[in-house]
Amino acid sequence: MATTSNHPELLAVYGTLRRRSVFRSMPGVVPRLRFFGHGLIRGRIFWQGRFPALVDECGLAKVEVFRVVEQTVWHDLDRYEGYDPMNPLGSLFTRRQVLLVNARHSAWAYFLNRNIPLGSPVEGCLSGF
Repeated sequence: MATTSNHPELLAVYGTLRRRSVFRSMPGVVPRLRFFGHGLIRGRIFWQGRFPALVDECGLAKVEVFRVVEQTVWHDLDRYEGYDPMNPLGSLFTRRQVLLVNARHSAWAYFLNRNIPLGSPVEGCLSGF
């Protein structure tokens, strides 16, 4: 499937959007995504009390990668993650394109908004990344 200029066809997830959670929390998005594989992205995961959050810091985060088969899924995913493309500064998360470290594919990932206080780190920093 071809992608639009605004959205590449891959989504990298690390928390509640992983396969074991998304089927329970958002069954409506499942038919619009296809599991693509596992990957690594640059960043560090913090526990925010009720959910994990990726932050643009030194480290690597393990992700599941999905192929987007219906572009309409972005609206539901953005709403679930508290991301408003018209108000990124007021959003809980922001969505941006990243390069998967091990696969060299581009994918979208949700990062905690820099204005939100950080919780406890989940993974340690790996030097050189």
